[in-house]
Amino acid sequence: MQAPQAPPPPTRLSLQPALSPSSGFLLPSLHAFPPFFTRQPNPQTWAHQLDQWRTLVLAWARFTRTFRIDCSHETCGAEPFANHAIKRQLSLPTLRLVLDSLVASGSAAWDTTTLFAGGKKSATAPAGARGGAVWIYWKRPEEWATAIYDWIKETGQTNSIMTFYELTEGGDLVHTTDFYRLPTPILRKALDILIKQGKAQVLKGSGDDGDGVKFV
Repeated sequence: MQAPQAPPPPTRLSLQPALSPSSGFLLPSLHAFPPFFTRQPNPQTWAHQLDQWRTLVLAWARFTRTFRIDCSHETCGAEPFANHAIKRQLSLPTLRLVLDSLVASGSAAWDTTTLFAGGKKSATAPAGARGGAVWIYWKRPEEWATAIYDWIKETGQTNSIMTFYELTEGGDLVHTTDFYRLPTPILRKALDILIKQGKAQVLKGSGDDGDGVKFV
């Protein structure tokens, strides 16, 4: 008697997108496909898999307003890097490869303030160093620069001076912007672009006031 054949693996067409109960983000159907969470040995398949992961992470980060992702075992077990319904999650080495790919594509940057070497925090960050986390650019620094300066012009605040805190946290108007609570490392990259364009000057602060910026 011939042994029954195992059913074929599900295709993307047979899977359905699923709404995350924790964030409300609509996870794509591929997120329910178990092999998606395992690095595929075929180079072409792996390249396509990485592309899908980059797209997913950036869409999820934009929806949840996530600016920083840790490279840790805890992250491997959290959305969007895990699907507990099918008991699958990325391994830490695979998560690091996904984050590496985001950095290589210009969609993220390693946070080298969390750089570790030999289990101890490193005081210096050599060129090309990886950190323990990445800053996610669901908007790239140049896009943040444009958004900030457009808002400054629309609200009539050219030739004004404000602290970094006032720019990203202060006032009711700021609460409606995408750059509300934008982390300082990403803000500085955006301001560096505006400085090169002659549209801003960063003013060194002291004490509790912190650094400020003048828009021109």
